[in-house]
Amino acid sequence: MKDQLPSLITTDAQAGLRLAGRLADSLVAQIEEANAQVERPGGMNYLLPAGAPKEIIASILFYAIAAANRGWASNT
Repeated sequence: MKDQLPSLITTDAQAGLRLAGRLADSLVAQIEEANAQVERPGGMNYLLPAGAPKEIIASILFYAIAAANRGWASNT
């Protein structure tokens, strides 16, 4: 697992959206990997609950990136 996260400071909203997409892809992959390693009781194949869609994760991350950038307000 990668322990170091990239900076959330971006130049504009488009760059923030791309960063959110990359982070969401990474997070979804880590969740899927972790779910594959879950032991089920008695060896039974119980279904795991459905995970959050990548788009939902990316939108939450984008909000956090926007907050870190203070909405990309211009300094004019």
